Parts: sequence; structure tokens; C-alpha cells
Amino acid sequence: MKILDFLEKSIAVIGIIAFGGSVLPLMLTGGDPLAGDLESAGVTVLYGGLYVLVLAAIALRPAIAFQIPFASPALTAMMAFAFLTALWSLFPDVTLRRSIAFLFTTVFGIWLALRFRFPEIMRLMVVGLSFLMFVSFFMIFAMPTIGLDSAQHVGAWKGVFFQKNVTGRMMVWLVLALVWLDWQKEMGRWLTRPLILLAMLLIVMSRSGTGLVTSVLVSVALLSTTMLRGSIRNFAPTMALLLALLVIMVTAGATFWYDVLYALGRDPTLTGRTVLWEHIVHSVSERPLQGYGYAAYWSGFNGPGSSFTRDWGITSAHSGWLELTLDLGLVGVVLVVIVLGRMLFQGFFAARYGNSRPEAAWAFAVGCALLAVSVSESVFAERHSMNWVIATIAVVRLIQQSRWQRLLNDRAAEQHRLRRNTMVGVASASGPAYGSPYPGTYAGNGGRAL
Repeated sequence: MKILDFLEKSIAVIGIIAFGGSVLPLMLTGGDPLAGDLESAGVTVLYGGLYVLVLAAIALRPAIAFQIPFASPALTAMMAFAFLTALWSLFPDVTLRRSIAFLFTTVFGIWLALRFRFPEIMRLMVVGLSFLMFVSFFMIFAMPTIGLDSAQHVGAWKGVFFQKNVTGRMMVWLVLALVWLDWQKEMGRWLTRPLILLAMLLIVMSRSGTGLVTSVLVSVALLSTTMLRGSIRNFAPTMALLLALLVIMVTAGATFWYDVLYALGRDPTLTGRTVLWEHIVHSVSERPLQGYGYAAYWSGFNGPGSSFTRDWGITSAHSGWLELTLDLGLVGVVLVVIVLGRMLFQGFFAARYGNSRPEAAWAFAVGCALLAVSVSESVFAERHSMNWVIATIAVVRLIQQSRWQRLLNDRAAEQHRLRRNTMVGVASASGPAYGSPYPGTYAGNGGRAL
């Protein structure tokens, strides 16, 4: 069993590294790490091998295998709908192939959530993402042609990742896992705090404004949940303070938006995003309900997004919600709203009232991060992406908590009912000791008939 446990954890770490958005799959298969061709034959074979490992790990635990389709109805519906969009996709073969990748990405996240205890999941994430972080530092200093950006953001540290914003996002998830482990004392502070400093250094040097803001946001969201507990006398002032800070931040951002963008290294067009979004909104209006087929809009040089793909090298909407609408239409948007809403609302209330409050607090912080990043980056329903793996883990763990709590409540109610019936039975059985053995009489009345 120890060997099996080690193998399963090894598969988990390999999956985290593979889905981390790095150039390692290309380098391991002899491809050009600067080309970014994640659909080359070698990379496809590599991911196919990972799929086999995940299937083998699931097959070794039949109980988990039967739970996966029912772990989250919304996630299952999204996987099924992604395949269904091949019926009207611009490129059906592309949609089917990429839907398989999306399926295994989601299943990998569900397997992690069901197989391991939550502290183990956090430690596995730290191992995998820390590996990518240290390889990034190696690339930056030993192989600067790969580790440093030489195109749009010259000199920015991107490490082993394809782009500096990917570097920022992966380090955000590493910081969140480390902060949780440090908060719960599940890992020595002599290890967590230096790793947090290294991750923050990589975020700052990558010049990822979104990553920097999000890393602070998730840490504050996670640690502030400790103030949600206790009586209403403590809860109400805390919520009032948080809401006041939110209003101040929104007002300041709306008033000084240009200065804020400049401080984050952005221009008023969000590095050309507004022009891109205007084009995409027009495309969305033509197919609002069903979309263009999963991952088909940017495929090839003849599709509706070909001008941006050919001239700018853009292969995504740089907006989580617009990309989702292009892929899965409003149906996909509704399903993601359900998933994200569970993380935000159930995570918030479970962090205040639930039994597994630290775990719910982490899910709430993940929801806050995804909501913030989705404004300018495509993070929903991604294939081969830790963004989606982490979202899957968060929602499945919350659902499992909810089901377990209902089971405990049902057992408690059943035990209460049995105790009550037992007490009634005892009272009935002891009735003659207090009454009269003769019908129609009452012992307390001297045995006289009533």
C-alpha cells in the first residue's frame, strides 16, 4: 500500500507539472520551446501517456472511479457539452481532440480532490509548482533565451513558462498553497516562508501586474476568513469594514483608473485587449447560445479570429468570460457561474459556519482569484491548465463537504429518532410500575375506577 500511495502521489505531481503551462513538454519531446506548439506529435504522445497514468491510478481505486461522474453535476455537464459542440463546431475534429484534453484535465482535478486529504493536496501542489519555480530560476540565469522575455516585455522573467502572465498565475497558486499550509501549521515555517518570498520575487520580476495583485488578494481573502467566525457582534463590524474597504477601492479605481493601469504596466487599451474584445463581442452576438465549438474559434487561418491569429499571434480572447462564450456559448457561462458561485458563496458561508473551515476558506480564495483574473485572462474551462484543475479541486471538495455534512445530519436525526422511540418504549414498558395492573383504574387514585 505504501508503494501504491507513492505511485499515486508521483502521478499527481507529474500531472501538476505537466498542466503548469511550462515549456517542459516541448523540451522533453525535442520541440522548440520558443515555438509554443503544444499540439505537436511529441507533446500529444506525452500527454497521452499522462492520460494512461491517470486512468491507471483511477482504476486502482474502483470506489473513486464510480464517484467521478457524480462528483459535480456542473462539471460533468460541461465535459459532456464540450463534446456536444462538435456537432456545430467550425472545426469538428479540433473540437473533439481538444474536448478529450479538457475531459482529462477535469478528471485529473476530480481525482485529486477525491483521492487525497486536503493538506496532502496542498503539499502536492507545493512540490509540483515549486519544481517549476526552481527550474524557472535556472532558465533565467542559465538559459536566458528561454527564461527572459525577448518580445513584447523585453527582460521580464518568464522562466520555464510560455509567457510572463502564466508565470504570475502559477506563482499565485503556489503562494496560496504555501500561505494555507503556513496558516494551518501543516508545514514548517522554515520552509513555507522562504518559498513564499521566492515565489513573490518571481511574480515581481515577471512584471505580471495581475499576478501581483491577485497574490495579495488571495492571501488577504484566505486569512480574513478567520475574522468571519465567532458571534454576530464580531462578524458584523468585520463585514462592515471589508465592505467599506471594497467601496473605497472601487471608487479609487474608477477615479484614478489611468494611474492604476500605468502602475500595473498597462495602457488604457489593456495592451490592445479593448480592440480584440470589440471584435469578439461582435462574434459572440452571432452565436450567443451555443458558441463556435469548444476551442475552435482560434483554430486555423480561415476562422473568424484568423486576422488576430495571423497578424498578432493571438490564440485566446484574453477574457475568461468572452473565451467561454466563444467556446461553449451561454450554456457554458451558466455552468461556470454555478461552479464559481459555489466557490464564492458556499465557500464563504462554510468558512463561517462549516466544520472544515480552513478548507472552505481556501476554496473561497480560489473563487476570488479566478473572478479577478478572468477580467483580462482566459482561465475557465481550459485544457491542460492548472487554473482549471484548481477550480475543479475547489468545487469538488466543497460538494464533498456538503454531502458529508448532510450525511452526518441525517445520522444525527436518525439517532435522535431512535433514542426518542427507545425512551417512549421504556416509558411504556414501565407503565405498570406506576399505574394499576387493572384496566380502568389509576394507582394514584387509590385504585378506584376513573
